Amino acid sequence: MRCREPYRGTAGWATYVGLAKEGVKFCFTLSVRDIRTSIADMKAFLVAAPGSIWAIEFPNEPDLNPVSYNGVTDKRMGFRTGNAPALMAFIKDFHAAIKVDPVLCSIPLIASNDFMQSQQGRYCDFANSHIYPTPPSDVKARVAGFRTKVVEGKHSQGVITEWGRTTGGGAKNSTSPPVSLSQQATLLASDVRAALAQSYVHTISIYELFAWKGTSEMTNFGLFNNDLSPRPAVAAIKSVIA
Repeated sequence: MRCREPYRGTAGWATYVGLAKEGVKFCFTLSVRDIRTSIADMKAFLVAAPGSIWAIEFPNEPDLNPVSYNGVTDKRMGFRTGNAPALMAFIKDFHAAIKVDPVLCSIPLIASNDFMQSQQGRYCDFANSHIYPTPPSDVKARVAGFRTKVVEGKHSQGVITEWGRTTGGGAKNSTSPPVSLSQQATLLASDVRAALAQSYVHTISIYELFAWKGTSEMTNFGLFNNDLSPRPAVAAIKSVIA
């Protein structure tokens, strides 16, 4: 499961620990707070649920969510053009801190998504991309395009940290037009099969776990309904990865 890094003392912390004790492995995305606090919280999480963190991801979509660090704030969209000094300073410092920590040093690090893969390469183990294919698109070509990002970072593999098919919204969706529940199931199963068939794809993360209330694009990517009942995509994906 991919989600924001754990914060001790929050309701989310208890939920994460409960899931981890049931066998869920986490990829935690850094939220750009005090590095010492992040490291302390992750070490505490591993005390509560040993072996439950499989990877740590650098900040999510720093082009749309510019990083502020050590008195510097990146420009919005700067990450897309290679101009993200605050992000890179944070990544460098986090990498230095985690690699000397005997508990966390062996956990793989994933780049921030899509841009500046070469600049991040020395500080991480995997490339990263978000892919939201449109229903008629050539999925094989989209997956093949991901290899470029892997090569840019001088890695052998990468992680597609977001891949989704929404059933909500309409023709003006920012990702793609909506599909039906049955189409979502068929497409996601085929997507996962195509991605994992490539040696350079280490992991594909489906966006997202739950479909929330409402009919909008962003609330209807989920594999489960908001009453926790599974959508058809769950069985379809399980049939591919079983």
